[in-house]
Amino acid sequence: MGDRRAARPGFGLLFGGALALAAIWLVFIGLANALFLGWSDWIHFLCQGRTWRCFGLSVGTAGLATCVSMLLAVPLGFALSRARFRGQWLLQALLDLPIMVPPAAVGMFLLGLFGSGPGAWLESSLGIQLVHALPGVVLAQVVVTCAFGVRVCRAAFEAIPPTYEAVARSLGASLASTFFRVHLPLARSALLAATCLVWARALAEYEALMLFVGAIQGRTDVMPLAVYLDTTAGKLEWATVFSFLCAGLGVVSLWAIRRLGARRGQA
Repeated sequence: MGDRRAARPGFGLLFGGALALAAIWLVFIGLANALFLGWSDWIHFLCQGRTWRCFGLSVGTAGLATCVSMLLAVPLGFALSRARFRGQWLLQALLDLPIMVPPAAVGMFLLGLFGSGPGAWLESSLGIQLVHALPGVVLAQVVVTCAFGVRVCRAAFEAIPPTYEAVARSLGASLASTFFRVHLPLARSALLAATCLVWARALAEYEALMLFVGAIQGRTDVMPLAVYLDTTAGKLEWATVFSFLCAGLGVVSLWAIRRLGARRGQA
């Protein structure tokens, strides 16, 4: 007993030291990059129209992609949490495929689909250009992020005890009524957290966008692609500003997810 008690402070110092080193390293990276510009340069770049055009483009496309992804993810997640059928594992594997393969492969598949064949016919029929165009940014973000949304939504619905559904159905509620009046309210916090996660993932997407739409300044340059364009052009100041804006949005997303997770735990 004495040896065990004596060993506990050592473990505490070990874990505390590891956390302190990680925090110091992250703060050091942030300060080093922040001091690279200087206060006057930060103000200069934040007052430029291009900064907020790329910022708005990133937030807007990620928001639209999140709406589409969640409209697909909620019913798919609910169906997979309740339905049991032969071949379900294959459907689940196909839905999870964008998570398991590199995003660059997703972009290549989209380029192969819409560069020729049925995808090109669909583009011409609808009159919408996807390859190397802004609508393609949203499509690539949806394809990459929808799998994350489905997985989180399925877990949220599976966490609801089936007793609630059984009671509602025994009282004469239809499946649709039970879904909207029982399942959605109970899973609300988890679904909102899934929305934040999908939005942050869409905002951070780079590889699929690079192959499918390309980095075209003034056209498809959402912030991750703007970082690439400015780095290759030697404009490290611009790249630093966009990197910090991406990091700031990521911190906000993580804060929102933690808040929603805590609210769910209290409920």
